[in-house]
Amino acid sequence: MARKLAFDKTLFGVGVGLTLFGLVMIYSASAVIAMERFGSAHHFLLKQAAAAVVGLCAMVVAMHVDYRRLLKRPVVYTGLLASTILLIAALVSDRTHQVHRWIILGPVQVQPSEIGKLALVLFLAYLLARKEARVNDLVGTIIPCAVVVGQLALLVYLQPDLGTAAVYIMLAIVLLFLAGLRWKYLTVSGGACLLAIGLLIMQAPYRVRRILTFMNPDDDPLGAGFQVRQSILAVASGGLHGQGVGESRQKLFFLPEPHTDFLFSVISEELGLLGAAAVIVAFGILFWRGVVAAFGAPDRGGYYLGMGITIWLVVQAMMNMAVTLGLMPTKGIPLPFLSYGGSSLVVSLCALGVLLNISQHSS
Repeated sequence: MARKLAFDKTLFGVGVGLTLFGLVMIYSASAVIAMERFGSAHHFLLKQAAAAVVGLCAMVVAMHVDYRRLLKRPVVYTGLLASTILLIAALVSDRTHQVHRWIILGPVQVQPSEIGKLALVLFLAYLLARKEARVNDLVGTIIPCAVVVGQLALLVYLQPDLGTAAVYIMLAIVLLFLAGLRWKYLTVSGGACLLAIGLLIMQAPYRVRRILTFMNPDDDPLGAGFQVRQSILAVASGGLHGQGVGESRQKLFFLPEPHTDFLFSVISEELGLLGAAAVIVAFGILFWRGVVAAFGAPDRGGYYLGMGITIWLVVQAMMNMAVTLGLMPTKGIPLPFLSYGGSSLVVSLCALGVLLNISQHSS
């Protein structure tokens, strides 16, 4: 059994701190838009606060469930099956914002691709813990892994959401690398994935425009380049100390959806370089403590599960911030714990709870 109250308090504090800070910044970024759309400045704040309560409760529950129970075959494959069914259900549901990413249940919107991230990490940890010595077995390990990852990534891509599908593939490749996959397999799989992503980009004109805009956003400053230009302007105008909480100008209908994928831009404008750096440091601490928990796990399943969750949360945060800074093509990837989105917040906090349970067992 886990030692009572022996979880990593630094990791716990970072997760809870980012969540509470996210509520403040979501209210700051969304109040004007919420008033204009719904007649209430608190619309997005209240929905995110409800998700935060659910997520924090899920995190506490996950902290008290031995992670080794999650790596049992019935749990792992039930999670994969449930994720697959939910992703298919999202594909056949009504479109929201011209995509099939959500299942609408009354006032609640569930995003299955977020649930799929946790299910995928559990599967990879389970598979690699059992087959670590045979990780280079093409038939016994590599192909089964590729089939599961490919199936989930394909369903997410069809929503369409190429960015999240790429996150799935990246997670699998990194964990296989940590398990000792030979370079020839890494090179072939990595090259094949890059080629596939390139072909998928080329077959969709809007993705091609995003790449061209990323290379030169000034070519279409009022069209495809508008979003990234407004984001960079928000970051640049923050200076060292920022304009002050609530004083962002770019959130006033210049920066599209400032409370979701571009929340980091608002943070940079209102809190300046110091505020943006504090967020980056917080994710750096999360990475440090997550790796410590994973390396201290008493078994290989705990190691892969801890590393998978840590890499998922931190790399996704890096990708989101890179987009807001114009270092990556625009893509709808949320900033964990901070961006508006109930599914992302609840699943991220649940994953953090699993990581905290691993830290209880760490030596």
